[in-house]
Amino acid sequence: MRVAITQLEGSKKAANASGMDAHEGRHNMGKQNLPVVIPELPEELTKAIAGKDSGTTSTLLGIYRTRLGVRRTGLADLRSHLANERTHLAYVRTSISLIGFGITLNRFSQFLRQQGSVAAGQHPWHMLRDTETVGGGMVLLGITLAAWALYRYWHVNRSIREGSFEPFDKAVVAMTLLLILLGGVSAVWLFLV
Repeated sequence: MRVAITQLEGSKKAANASGMDAHEGRHNMGKQNLPVVIPELPEELTKAIAGKDSGTTSTLLGIYRTRLGVRRTGLADLRSHLANERTHLAYVRTSISLIGFGITLNRFSQFLRQQGSVAAGQHPWHMLRDTETVGGGMVLLGITLAAWALYRYWHVNRSIREGSFEPFDKAVVAMTLLLILLGGVSAVWLFLV
């Protein structure tokens, strides 16, 4: 009990020094009044430090804080792993979309040929104007992105476990430039058809 009272008195002194009203237990920040929350110690810890000298009390409180820190670190690691999984799933969704749209373009091109609407090699730049090629390129891009997503997931997962992280600066720039190139080629194909 004595430690709890001492802590409470110390909190009131600190509250007065930081601009809080000790009687109301609220910050005086203009129009906002935010309550001060002093967390309660677990009952078993309160019983363990009751009647102990300050050295023992300090040691027991230090052990409690260490355990609390380890628990919070575990929760932070969990959040990091879940964020990594969400990012991986976003890559997978994008890959599936690219593959599906590429197959659709490829099949649509074959449909147009069967209907006689478009003859094969009709244009001088048939590589840019051939829908089958664009569809095949999108499928390859989707497969490449899926492989990249798996590599990235494993790499980040290992980095989280080891507590170190190296960013993929060059890979991100390369993928972005590749997408800009493919988008530009597709835009040229669309506008010159």
